[in-house]
Amino acid sequence: MSNDSPAARPRSARTIAAALAVTAVGILTLAPRSLVAPARGAFLTAVDAASAPLLAWLPFGDAERVLNTVMFVPLGATVALLLGRRWWPLAILTCSAVSACVEHVQGSIPGRVPDPADVLWNTVGAAIGVAVVTVVRLIGGAVRSLRRADRMRRSRP
Repeated sequence: MSNDSPAARPRSARTIAAALAVTAVGILTLAPRSLVAPARGAFLTAVDAASAPLLAWLPFGDAERVLNTVMFVPLGATVALLLGRRWWPLAILTCSAVSACVEHVQGSIPGRVPDPADVLWNTVGAAIGVAVVTVVRLIGGAVRSLRRADRMRRSRP
């Protein structure tokens, strides 16, 4: 099968999406704080303003944790898309490992402070991304099964 085949295109798109997600996580977590501070500050201000009532009801709810969670949702989703349906737990473990590596590397970057709690919130975000992909896949599989059963029922004399 050539790389131009329709079956290869979705895999390529998933690979590109995963690479973009990893790149974004790398930039946001490993770039010097002075480079990412403006974007991070704007995000945290927006989250604080928009979600203050909701965060007040959540235990340990704050914008920093929301940022860590949201940042890993796309990574979890794209890793889940790269792996087969049955391998979704590996997607969560992979994202957790990426997060742990990021926190370890942050210890050697001036201005960055590694925080073990970030690994937890990043993993929660990855799990949300994986869950969304898994649910969509399950619904898609159920719809395909229903359509197949309907076609078979209609083709019988």
